[in-house]
Amino acid sequence: MNVALHPVYAPPRRRSGPGGVAGLALMLALAVTPVNPAGAAPAERGPIVDVHVHTAPSQYGLLADVLASTGVTRFVNLSGGVAGFGLEKALAAAEPFEGRIAVCANVRWRSYTDPDFAAEQVALLERGAALGARCLKIPKALGLGVPDPDDESRYMAVDDARLDPIWAAAGRLGLPVFIHTGDPKAFFEPLGPENERMDELGVHPEWSFADPKYPRRAELLAARDRVVARHRGTTFIGVHFGNNPEDPDYVAKLLADNPNLYVDLAARLPEIGRHDPSKIRALFERFADRILFGTDLGFHRGGIMLGSVGRERPRLIDVFWYYAVHFRWLERADRSMQHPTPIQGRWRIDGIGLSPETLAKVYRLNALKLLWGEDGPGPTDAEALELATGLAGFLD
Repeated sequence: MNVALHPVYAPPRRRSGPGGVAGLALMLALAVTPVNPAGAAPAERGPIVDVHVHTAPSQYGLLADVLASTGVTRFVNLSGGVAGFGLEKALAAAEPFEGRIAVCANVRWRSYTDPDFAAEQVALLERGAALGARCLKIPKALGLGVPDPDDESRYMAVDDARLDPIWAAAGRLGLPVFIHTGDPKAFFEPLGPENERMDELGVHPEWSFADPKYPRRAELLAARDRVVARHRGTTFIGVHFGNNPEDPDYVAKLLADNPNLYVDLAARLPEIGRHDPSKIRALFERFADRILFGTDLGFHRGGIMLGSVGRERPRLIDVFWYYAVHFRWLERADRSMQHPTPIQGRWRIDGIGLSPETLAKVYRLNALKLLWGEDGPGPTDAEALELATGLAGFLD
C-alpha cells in the first residue's frame, strides 16, 4: 500500500499504547493516509545514510535500532571527539556495528593560543585517522567563537592562513571536512517581531549574531569559499546546504565552481522547501552526485534534537515523524506540506519529487562512496532493514 503523511499531521503526543520501537512505528502508521499510487514514493526506498548526526557512544545501540526502523542503516557521528580526548571511545563503541557508524574527528579549539596549534592539530588528526576516524567536523565556532590569538577582541577568520596545514592534512589523509560556517540569515538580523525566526530565537537568544561584534554572514561565507577554492585536494561538505539555503543560486554556483565541495540537507528543509520546487529539483538533479542526505539529529541521554529544539523536548516517536517528512519532501511533489522543524518558521514547504536515480544517490550512494569507499549498500544494510520493525514498510 502506498501511503504518505497526512498534510495536517503533527507529531503525536500520545503516551500510552504499544511499547518499544515496533510500538512507536505502529503509532505513526495510524497517522498515515492512503494516497493515489500515481507519483507515489518508490516501492523500494532502499537503505539510507544520514551523514549528519550528533550523538554519544552510549547511545549507539538504541539509535542504530531506531534509525534502522526508519530505513536509515548507517549514520555519521559528527561529534566523535579528538584523539586522546574521547575519539578512541567513540570509535571503539562503533566497531561492533560492522561499519554502520562512521565517526568524525574534531579539532581541539581550546588550544588555539598554542604557538604550534596547527601542527598539534595535524598530529592529532593523523592519529585519529590511524584509529579509524573517517572525517573531520569543523563547527561554526570557527569564525564566530574562537578568538584570534593575536587579537582576542576579534574572532579567528575561517580562512586564516595558519589553519591551512589542517585543511591540507585532511586532504592528504582522505578525510572529508564537514564545515559549518555562519548560521541562518535571520540569526544575523535584529531580534523582534519582524524577525521570521523569532519563535526559535525567542527560546535561544544566545543563537543571535545580530551584535556587530560578530562578522557578517556574507563575510563568513566568502571566507569559507576561499578555503574550499584554495584546497582543491581536500573534499569539503558544506553542511546545512552550504549554510546558505536561503539562496539556491549561490549554492548552485558554489557547487559549479568547486568540484571538491558537497552539501548536505541537515536542518534546512524549512528553508530549501520554501523555494520554487521545480528550481530546487533542477538543482538536485544537476548536482545529484554531490548532495548528501542529513538531518542534524541530536540523540543524547539528556534529550533529542530534531534540527532544532524549543521549550518542549521531542520524544522518541517524534524521530519517526521527522524522518518521514524528509522522505515525503524528497520523494513526492506534494504542495503546502508541514516542514519537519516547526520552530524554524511559520510557513509550509513544497515537495520536489526527485527521480529514483537521484534519490538513490542522495539517500546512500554518494555517502557510501565518499565516507565508506563503497559502491553501494551491502549485507549489513540488508540485515539492518530485515531485522528492523518500523516505518520502511508503512511509507513504501
